[in-house]
Amino acid sequence: MKDVTVLVPEAPAVPAHLGFRSDIEGLRGLAVLVVVLFHAGLAGLVGGFVGVDVFFVISGFLITGLLLRERERTGRIGLLGFYARRARRLLPAAIVVLVATLIVALQVVDPLDRPAVGLDGVAAALSIGNIRFALASGDYFTTVATPSPFLHFWSLAVEEQFYLVWPALLVLVARGVHARRRVMAVLIVVASTSFIANLVVTDVAVNWAFYSLPTRAWELGLGGMLAVGAVTVGRIRDPIVGVAGWLGLGAITIATLTLDSSIAYPGTAALLPSLGAVALIAGGSRRFGPGRVLSVGPLRFLGKISYSLYLVHWPVLVLAPIVIGREPTDVARAGLVGLSVIVAVGTWALIERPFRQGWPSLSRRPARTVSVGIASLLAFILIAGGPTLGLPAATTAAAADPASLTTAEVDSAWPDAVDGSSPVLSATQHGSTAAHGTLGVPATPSSSSTATPTPPPVAAPDASTTGALPAGVKPALARARSDEERLRADGCLAFELDTKPAVCVYGVKTGVFTVALVGDSHAAQWFPALERLAKHEGWRVVTFVKVACPFIDMPVSNVALKREYRECAAFGDATVAALRKLQPDLTLVSMSRIAIRPIRSSDDTVAKKGAALARMLDQIPGRIALIVDTPYARLDIPACLSAHAADVEACSIPKATAGADDLGDLEAVAAKATGAGLIDLTQRVCIGYPCPVVVNGMIVFRDTGHLTATFSRSLAPALGAAIASLPAAAP
Repeated sequence: MKDVTVLVPEAPAVPAHLGFRSDIEGLRGLAVLVVVLFHAGLAGLVGGFVGVDVFFVISGFLITGLLLRERERTGRIGLLGFYARRARRLLPAAIVVLVATLIVALQVVDPLDRPAVGLDGVAAALSIGNIRFALASGDYFTTVATPSPFLHFWSLAVEEQFYLVWPALLVLVARGVHARRRVMAVLIVVASTSFIANLVVTDVAVNWAFYSLPTRAWELGLGGMLAVGAVTVGRIRDPIVGVAGWLGLGAITIATLTLDSSIAYPGTAALLPSLGAVALIAGGSRRFGPGRVLSVGPLRFLGKISYSLYLVHWPVLVLAPIVIGREPTDVARAGLVGLSVIVAVGTWALIERPFRQGWPSLSRRPARTVSVGIASLLAFILIAGGPTLGLPAATTAAAADPASLTTAEVDSAWPDAVDGSSPVLSATQHGSTAAHGTLGVPATPSSSSTATPTPPPVAAPDASTTGALPAGVKPALARARSDEERLRADGCLAFELDTKPAVCVYGVKTGVFTVALVGDSHAAQWFPALERLAKHEGWRVVTFVKVACPFIDMPVSNVALKREYRECAAFGDATVAALRKLQPDLTLVSMSRIAIRPIRSSDDTVAKKGAALARMLDQIPGRIALIVDTPYARLDIPACLSAHAADVEACSIPKATAGADDLGDLEAVAAKATGAGLIDLTQRVCIGYPCPVVVNGMIVFRDTGHLTATFSRSLAPALGAAIASLPAAAP
């Protein structure tokens, strides 16, 4: 008899007296194959991620069966022995892969990303990687596009958390006679509760639904219920169960070929591969079942090395393109898959199998096994946590001057402006009295806007940085990603589930001229410039901004929620109502043009989106100006600069990448339809093509598409000049 390692991340052995099930080994091989091909982007397996769901079902089946049989055979469940076996099976290969991945990653990833990679490694070692990635922005599929080499440890974390809870619960439940009935009752409650939680959380926080144990436990529970009811299932006639097995294989195949990143997952969609796995396990070894298909040599071979293959394939696929410096072709990705298999065979033969089958000094002493495992993990955690204690020298060199342009600095003087002309912010420059602001309305005296005429600033000419990143660049490179407007920290940037804007007033709160800022995060990025301008002019600023929420009268979808963005529509209606009550003197509207994702494909045109924007503008009172969306970097600029600190021009943005050809089209359609003003500061953001990303000693972008608060703040004179040049309001 043989034992069989069945599941990623942990593959419990089938007790020898039950016989060896080659179909389960083959199913494990099939599951890891579709996962690897999905990650490699090969074979069109858009839903290959469902292989993990199959793993969860198998794990619940085998772990539950193993523990119940131990209890029935010995009268007890030995928790220490259970965890010692898990440690011998899991930790040696995992620790080797963790260490090797960390060493390579710290050599090849961008210096700015190395601390985060170290934290990812720590989370993976602590079996909380799923929680760390659930906290990240975006979802699993967007994370795959810009991945951590430790991302795949999320599923191992789910299983390890399951191993901590389920055996202890079985110890409490599986007592006396009818133990299986009580276990089945508990499993039904756990699985039902988890599935309901999955449905609820998938609708409001799909990232947490995807990564967390409470929303995945039902899949493990399905496998457990199959294990508990194995005797009952065994009484069902072979043809019936065998056909069910084929249907299960079909369900998994359909899920692998059809489910994709547009699906809100797991939700109800996960039922297809999960129930398919249950049916396949139930009927895989029966007459007329698909056991022979699953027992073919190649699938059994992959099943044998599946744990090691799962561990090594992801770091290979993630780090190799960084090493070679370009995106691999399909042929190259196929080669990387082959390399992963070779490395996995070595890992299985030299590490995984010897520790599982040998080392009698450990197998006879469970406490020693657990102690050695914990000590090894702690050692790795100390090593992996090292990079988080400080950035590498390549990064800190650029961050020697930790200061960035503070509010106090920019509100007291204007010389940091990037606009090449006089800012036209002084009341005297408009031929009005000193008591009037830019638009000829009464201004409220403040520390930065007094009755004394403000002399024209000496604006610095636009100058892009060439060569090395300046030592005094602002914001400091190490802080560039966090250099965002204060609205998020103040609770004034609404998140996905918010439906009403918060009451947020800035600038001079007693000012008699009110400016409203409306839109999504691409409107919020203008807040530092507007706040600076408002303090200088004595204006009051009220914000109505929500992440990924365009101010348009059109149903749109949300990438994070994976469904219609109903909350955005409600937020837009609430904003209109608030603006009608507020009656602002000027409303500034801006939004990301590429983040507008209409539900109806027929709406995905500039004309229809512009008309939808116009319908919203027609509902709000007062003067309106649209700020043209900014160019896109489509590249993590701080990371690029950290990797090219000696040549910042390597991070410049080509015209086609920036999306320059359609800049302003959406806003122009709406402006023409409504008579709204148009503010286009594209030439202040991108002073030429390729678009430089360090201008006048300032980093322009904090990520792939948002301005740093420092650079935005420096555009206050340009924004003020643009507002001053708007057509006068109709009498």
